[in-house]
Amino acid sequence: MLPKNRKPTHPGEILKYEYLEPLGMTEQQLAESLGISQGFVNDLIQEKSSVTPDIAFRLARLFNTSAEFWLNLQRHTDMWDALQIYGHEYEKIFPLSAAAKREASGS
Repeated sequence: MLPKNRKPTHPGEILKYEYLEPLGMTEQQLAESLGISQGFVNDLIQEKSSVTPDIAFRLARLFNTSAEFWLNLQRHTDMWDALQIYGHEYEKIFPLSAAAKREASGS
């Protein structure tokens, strides 16, 4: 469920504050451990990049979590962003049952 009053925490923020800082791990060390570029790690932490399934599997393996954990963090962030950008458009879409009723009544 998405929070109503704030944007969900981006997985990059979780990565930084819940994993890297407590472990005293640098972005370079993380990149080397995951087999990816330090630039991507930095972009993820700066919330400029997203967790992909590939990255989720790598993080899950390294930190003994699940890929679903990382992907769900990203999914919540992406869904929040979509609602902020397109929410007014979603309100114009009626469920088929309601649309059928409107059409039948001539509205």
